[in-house]
Amino acid sequence: MFGAFFLLFSALAPVHADAVPVPAGEQVAIPGADAPAFVQALALWLADDEEPALRDLAALAGQGNRAAQILLGLIDKSPPLQGPWLASVPRNERIALMRAPGGLSGQSWLGAAADHPLAANWLALLSVDAGLPVVHQFSALGEARAAREALVVLAAREHPDLRSAPPEQLDPEMTYLLWRTADDERREMLLAHVPSDHPQRLMMGEERNGAVLAQWLAQSPAAQALGVLCDARCPDSRETCLTGAYHALASHNAVVVLGSPAESLVPQDVFLRSPRGQATVLRRMLQSTDARGRGAMISQMRAHDECLATVLTEERSRYHYRRPGVENGTNAQQD
Repeated sequence: MFGAFFLLFSALAPVHADAVPVPAGEQVAIPGADAPAFVQALALWLADDEEPALRDLAALAGQGNRAAQILLGLIDKSPPLQGPWLASVPRNERIALMRAPGGLSGQSWLGAAADHPLAANWLALLSVDAGLPVVHQFSALGEARAAREALVVLAAREHPDLRSAPPEQLDPEMTYLLWRTADDERREMLLAHVPSDHPQRLMMGEERNGAVLAQWLAQSPAAQALGVLCDARCPDSRETCLTGAYHALASHNAVVVLGSPAESLVPQDVFLRSPRGQATVLRRMLQSTDARGRGAMISQMRAHDECLATVLTEERSRYHYRRPGVENGTNAQQD
């Protein structure tokens, strides 16, 4: 796997020359990840050359490449990971490209790769019976971002496991998710696990000032996606870019789950510094409101950070496309 990361990083070096891929540690190798064709397809996808990347990944998935199957399955289930080319592909073509054959709408490639523990754990999370073991399994697989996403999913379901989960066994950035269903005694205990200057206390019944949020955004690894984006696109207004991006996402949950679809395939730092990684963060901001509300959101952003507003405008324009045979620009559509 390290050899594949090195080849991938070399191909993307002009984009993130200071990013250094690291060994996977406890991560479980995914068959096919070292295949030259997969490495090249992944490099194309990270460079945001979406059409050839996805066509190559689809071909590899059809040939049984587990890495391609898992990556396609995760892209298919996650709208922010999908770029403007895929957004314009007709539904039937999209199904044929992104999913395994079977049924009226195809089947997720994760099912075909279910003999790998990472794919199996994602499939387990889809079940309403999924509990904290899914979170712990992601952590054991070295998938910290996925573990945070799993916790968010369980909290949205108000899963009973969270009523008694020991906070010290979970990501300390996620303690606030245990708060909602806790009684007064447990809430007092949960607060004791959260630093007094941590912004997650906002979700735990306390008031925080803006300086606390700004400090967290500037320093916390959990906010790395925003920091990398602002460093790359708006370095001269980093502080207001960070706070603007945070508020544009309109969800603390969204901030902490941004990142690599599979850290076993793409280390978080490599993903976030890539064009596709940064486009994913911008896309998630735009998707925080419906298509009609995006113009207003960007207009409000201009009063906060002109640079980020311009970057969002450029990203939004990438999703304008014309239907085949339609020449009049007034009929352009936006995803």
